[in-house]
Amino acid sequence: MWKVIDTYKNMLLDLFSMGKSFIYGFVMVGLFIVIGGTLFYGFLFLKNLIF
Repeated sequence: MWKVIDTYKNMLLDLFSMGKSFIYGFVMVGLFIVIGGTLFYGFLFLKNLIF
C-alpha cells in the first residue's frame, strides 16, 4: 500500500516539476524575444540618428 502511495506522490511531483519547467521555458523564450527586439530596435534607432 505504501508503495502505491509513494508511486502516486512521485508521479504528482514529477508532473508539478514538468509544469514549472514548461512555464519557465516560455518565460525565458519570451524574455529573449523582448530583449532581442529591444536591442535590434535600439541599434536601428542609433544607426538612424548617427547616419
